[in-house]
Amino acid sequence: MRKVLATLLCLTLLTLAVLPAAAEQLAKGDKGEAVLQLKNRMYELGYFSSTKFTNEYTSTVVERVRQLQKMNGLKETGVVSEELWQLIFSDACVAADGSVKDPAARAALEEAAANSAALAVVQATRADVNAPFEIAGAPERDEKGFLLSDDEFVIQDDTNGLWVYLSNVLQVVIHRVQDKEQRLIWYEADVRTAEGERMKPLFSEGKRWIYPRAIARANKAVLTFSDDFHAYRRYNKMIIGTVIRNGEIISDKTKKPTQGGFPKLENMAYFADGSLKCYNAQEHTAQEYLEMGATDVLAFGPILVTDGHLGEHMKETEAEAKKENYYHYREPRMALGMVEPGHYIVLDVTGRTDYSKGVYLDWVAMKMLELGATEAINLDGGWTTSLCFMGESLNMKYSSSRKTTHIMSFGYSELVPD
Repeated sequence: MRKVLATLLCLTLLTLAVLPAAAEQLAKGDKGEAVLQLKNRMYELGYFSSTKFTNEYTSTVVERVRQLQKMNGLKETGVVSEELWQLIFSDACVAADGSVKDPAARAALEEAAANSAALAVVQATRADVNAPFEIAGAPERDEKGFLLSDDEFVIQDDTNGLWVYLSNVLQVVIHRVQDKEQRLIWYEADVRTAEGERMKPLFSEGKRWIYPRAIARANKAVLTFSDDFHAYRRYNKMIIGTVIRNGEIISDKTKKPTQGGFPKLENMAYFADGSLKCYNAQEHTAQEYLEMGATDVLAFGPILVTDGHLGEHMKETEAEAKKENYYHYREPRMALGMVEPGHYIVLDVTGRTDYSKGVYLDWVAMKMLELGATEAINLDGGWTTSLCFMGESLNMKYSSSRKTTHIMSFGYSELVPD
């Protein structure tokens, strides 16, 4: 999680200088032609002030290599690895005075490193979906990853696409992932709650139509995301679906099995034990959900994952799927899923921009499975899509999500600005 360049330097992106053959590693005590080549190159970069060199890797060389590593945002080992050798002889290496011969190559290197760091988070998650993240610099934590004190720990690193919130009852780890080849950017939020901490619906004061970030800030919410946007359907006199918030029935009217269109108004119910479960639109009435112990019910869909398997509409053949055209547009998407009670995934995909075109629904379903979700549902996407951390919008940098009266949230913190 540190802001350092990844070991993998992605040198195919770099503009390289003439690169001499290197030893696999150079360290204190080594001697030979490679050490002389290293010293001469470091002289060119300003890390030595004289060319009166011996061919030995001395304590002075260790000190100067550490200085170079610090200037380049790397771990200060004083050892020249094969990857570091390649960086030193590239035009992307930061000189002692902070200059770079090829700024574009340097920018490409740092972007590759940021993506590598984000991918490391992904891989750590997928290796054991319930293991807590290792977070450099965090205060002492218990075996589940929650802080042992009443403190709060926050990382907001837009450059590297990493956001973290830790307390004794909540963990939120968000990373931004970019696939330039597919012109795609998405955000994966891993959320874990201790007993007694719950996901909460938030409403604007007087249920006025305002921007999601304003609702997030007014309620000092750590993480907020767009939900089923049921107020839009109410305002436009459409079928709302079975909707419950905070144990209160908002609507009990849903679509009949013969009624098509989008959304399908399938449900995700949130229960008192922290579990999420997906249901077909007609499976239960609002009163039945309350009797089952649900505190909140979202109505949108389609169901992406249920019981650890793809939802019914994610299994359609291509010919059948084309009947539901909206499913196969590349759109901004928002999805909520559960790994197990108390462990959730919020997935936000940016779309309708030159740098990120959005995705099809089957992509979202497969991604949720990949992240370990056992239950997951598609929520309202498009320009409704909103993801805010500590009162700041992550997915909408140069515009804003639609105004709404309600969103979903995790956590409360006085650190969220007014």
